Amino acid sequence: MLVKFYSGFVFAVDLDNGLRVWEAGSLKSCLARIPVVDSPDAPTALVATQHQRQNLIEVAVGFESGRFSVYSFDTKILQLCLHFSKTTNGPITMVALSFPYLLMVTQHKVLSLYKIPPEKDKSAQLETTEGLLLASLKADSALAPMSLSIRAVGSEIIAAIVYSFFHIGCGWSLGIQELHFNKIGHQKKCRLATTVDSQYGMGSLFSPTGGRLSAVGYENAHGQQHAGHTDPSILHQEPPTSVSYSHPYLLTSHVDNTLTMYLVVSTAASLFIRSGRRLWGHTSSVSTVQVSDRGKAVSVSSRGGEVRIWELEALVSSVGTHGAPRGDISIQASPENKQSQEHRDLDVLSDTPLCQIGETRYIHSLSAYIPRELAQLGSCIGFDDERVLLLREKEVGTQLLELYDFT
Repeated sequence: MLVKFYSGFVFAVDLDNGLRVWEAGSLKSCLARIPVVDSPDAPTALVATQHQRQNLIEVAVGFESGRFSVYSFDTKILQLCLHFSKTTNGPITMVALSFPYLLMVTQHKVLSLYKIPPEKDKSAQLETTEGLLLASLKADSALAPMSLSIRAVGSEIIAAIVYSFFHIGCGWSLGIQELHFNKIGHQKKCRLATTVDSQYGMGSLFSPTGGRLSAVGYENAHGQQHAGHTDPSILHQEPPTSVSYSHPYLLTSHVDNTLTMYLVVSTAASLFIRSGRRLWGHTSSVSTVQVSDRGKAVSVSSRGGEVRIWELEALVSSVGTHGAPRGDISIQASPENKQSQEHRDLDVLSDTPLCQIGETRYIHSLSAYIPRELAQLGSCIGFDDERVLLLREKEVGTQLLELYDFT
C-alpha cells in the first residue's frame, strides 16, 4: 500500500482496494474511492498536486506493469474520477507532478515527461493520443536514492533529477540535471551541477556548471582543481539513505545520524549548488527526509522513534557567515513538545479513533506513543504547516499511519 498526505487529505492506493481518500482531521470514514481496474499489478509510485481549478487535486499512480493513471479528486463533492491512463515501458519507480506536466522514471532508468490532456478531451483516454509524451531520456548514470522535481517557470518547464554518485575525493555526492523545455516539449537546454564544490567548501566562491575527474583530483567547469590531498569539509563514506529536492532546498539523510543541506541556484545563465552544511540533532541513523519549497523539512530516524521538524530559513540567512544560526532550527516531535497534551501510552490508544483499512490501521492523534518493540518508524508520508503523517511498520507485517497534529 502507498500513502500520500496532501492539502489536508490522505490518499492511499493498493491493488485490492483501489485509490481511497480520507480527511486528515477525521479518519473514521472514507470520503471517496475508485477501483484500480486498468492495471493488474501493484502500485509502485503515488503523488498528488493541485489542479489549475481550486477545488481539484490531481493524483498520479504508477504501477509495476509500466502503466500510470491520473485521477481527479473534487474536494467539493468528494468524488474521485479517472482523468487519464497510459502504458509506458518498464515498472515505474518515481513520479513528480506539476499539473498538467508529469515526470516519471522507470526501473530501466528512462526519464519521461508527459503533458496530461484536459478533461474535456475524450480522446485523452485512448492510447493513440498524439503529443502526450513530450520527451524521453535514458539516465544510465543515475543511482538511487534519487529525487524528481518539475516546475513551470514563465514559458519554460524545468524538469530535474537528483541522483547520488561516488566521488573519489569526497565520497558520496549528489548530481542534479536540469532539463528545460518549452510548453510544446522542445528541449531548450540541459544543465548539470554537483555538490562536490560545496563539499570542499567552495560552493559560495563560484558558480560551477559541471566538472570532471582529473589525475590530481576534481576539476570544475572553470578549470579550478581540488588537489587530491585536500580534505573536504563534508565527507560521506556511505550512500545517503534518502534524497529530497524541492527547489531551492536539497537535503540528504545519512546513517551517521546527520542530514546535509544544500541550496540549488538556478538562473538563466547557470546552475550550481552551494552552502553545503551538516545538520545534527538525531541520536540514531536517519532513514528518510522530506523538504518543502518553503524551507520546512521532516526527518525520521530508523531506530528509536525520532521525528524532527526543521526550519531551514535560518540556515539560508546565515549562509556566508562563520557563526551558527541563532536559535534551534529543529524540534523533536513528541508529546512533550505540546504542553496542553498529556503523554499517551499504549493503553490510551483504544480510545483513539481508528479506521481499519485492509492491513493498515490509521491512528488519528496528536502524538500517540508507540513502544519501539511494537512498531518501527518507516517513512514520512507528508506534512504541512500543522501536521506530519508518518508510516510505522509493525513486526507482524501490518502498517500504522500516525498523524502528528501541532495545532
